[in-house]
Amino acid sequence: MKPRDFFLNKEFMENAVIEDHELKGITPEMVDWWWGHIDNSERYKLWHPKDHVSFRWLVPPTPQSYIGAIQLVEEYIGGQLVTVRIRWEDPRDVPAEYSHALVASILDDKGEIIRSFKHEYEKTPYGVRMRSTFPLTPDTPKWRAQGLPTHNREEMQRLPEFLPRLYREEVLSQRE
Repeated sequence: MKPRDFFLNKEFMENAVIEDHELKGITPEMVDWWWGHIDNSERYKLWHPKDHVSFRWLVPPTPQSYIGAIQLVEEYIGGQLVTVRIRWEDPRDVPAEYSHALVASILDDKGEIIRSFKHEYEKTPYGVRMRSTFPLTPDTPKWRAQGLPTHNREEMQRLPEFLPRLYREEVLSQRE
C-alpha cells in the first residue's frame, strides 16, 4: 500500500484516531523545521520525556528536505515499548485540509509500509492549529489504538514548551 491508500480506505478511516491541537506560540515554519531536525535521542526526549526512549536517523534528511528520511525510534505507546521505523513521505500525495502537512509511514523490517499517519497544520492568530490522523487497520492491537490519542496529545502539547527556543537558537540566530 501507498501512504495515500490508508487515508482513502473507508474502513481504516472509520476507526482512525484523529486528534485536534491548538498550539500557542509556535509557527508552521517551526513545525516544518522540527521534522527534519529531531536528530538525536536527547532532542527526541524533549518532545515526550516520559514515552520517548531513543532516536536515530537510518536515512538522514537532506538540507533541502526531510522527505525520504527514515528514523528508528523506541517509544512507549499505551504502556508498551515499541521499536518503530518511520519514513517521512511526500505530503502532496495525501489529501489534507490544512496548508502544511507531514505524512509518515511505518515500515516493517523489509521496508514495506504497514501503517501511515499525518500531522497537518496551519497558522492561526495564536500559533498553530494541528490535526493528527492515524488510520487504524483491522489488525491494530487494542493497546495501540487506545494509547495513541494520549501519546499524541502529550507530544504535541510539548512543542510550544521547547520548539520556539530551539528554533530561535538554531535557525533565527544563523540569519542574524
